[in-house]
Amino acid sequence: MPPQPAQGRTPAAASSTSTSANTSSTTSAPHNPIAKVIWEGSIPIQFSWDKAEAAAVGSSAVESFFYEAQRCSYLSLLTSHVRKHFVDMALHFIGDDAEVWYDYEGTPLKWHYPLGLLYDIHGLQASSGQAMNGSLLPWKVTVHFQNFPIDKLVKSQAVDSCKDFFMSMIKEADYLRNGSTKKVMNMSKSDQTQLWDGLSSNNYDRFWGMNHKLMQNDGVMARNIPIRIYLPESCPVIQEPASPIDDREQPKTLRQILNASLPDLFPLVETGPPVAAAMIHGVIPNLDTSAIWASQNMSYPDNFLHLVIIIK
Repeated sequence: MPPQPAQGRTPAAASSTSTSANTSSTTSAPHNPIAKVIWEGSIPIQFSWDKAEAAAVGSSAVESFFYEAQRCSYLSLLTSHVRKHFVDMALHFIGDDAEVWYDYEGTPLKWHYPLGLLYDIHGLQASSGQAMNGSLLPWKVTVHFQNFPIDKLVKSQAVDSCKDFFMSMIKEADYLRNGSTKKVMNMSKSDQTQLWDGLSSNNYDRFWGMNHKLMQNDGVMARNIPIRIYLPESCPVIQEPASPIDDREQPKTLRQILNASLPDLFPLVETGPPVAAAMIHGVIPNLDTSAIWASQNMSYPDNFLHLVIIIK
């Protein structure tokens, strides 16, 4: 196994750490042990060069690249290190990072999805939850430097594009929660930069010191919960308005939210063994959990609650 990068640091950290360390105006993150545990979640990944590409240039025995990646990070933030490893080993590649793409068992991986979400969909969901014992780790991902699948992926996966997509998700979550994007749009340029720098450098305090201002509603109930639901077998992602309270103005549970979109899979009253489960960050929460609590504490950094459905 080749030497591993320091655990929990993304490649972008090299350019961001000095900035965050020297920024005295960074707002401290509030105490939230659940958000901190989620932030620290990681996945060991084994990146291997596509065998056909390697064989074409006579480099069929190139060592894999191993990396302990943060669940909340993105493939785009790892590409520079992945690329450097294979260039140093054997690859003659002169294209830019946007040419690099990844697949798992033949399925191209969406660069704009958080890594934890990708693993939960392509690893845990695909195994019907059987791989929650860690049997798929390290997660074996194939790296490609040729033949970008433009019919399946958007060819714009450089770090700047990832940042733009991330910020668009932050704005969308703000709109769903508050009915406008004023909170995000009223942030200064440096505040918005602090969000991305905190994520790309894996700096919890830097990120959450700013993001908690977007997540708190100042005593006002959110209009909707930013939530996306992922079904197996490449079904379209479900994103529907999800009010956090019911007709009696009581907080809705995760079960109630799921029942509104998937009543056959998540009945309000179980009459037999459950036929499906919802997974967040690789764990299956109690469906009686308050949906607004889950949103405030278990959302990804893009401020969406990403629920991956496991069919039993």
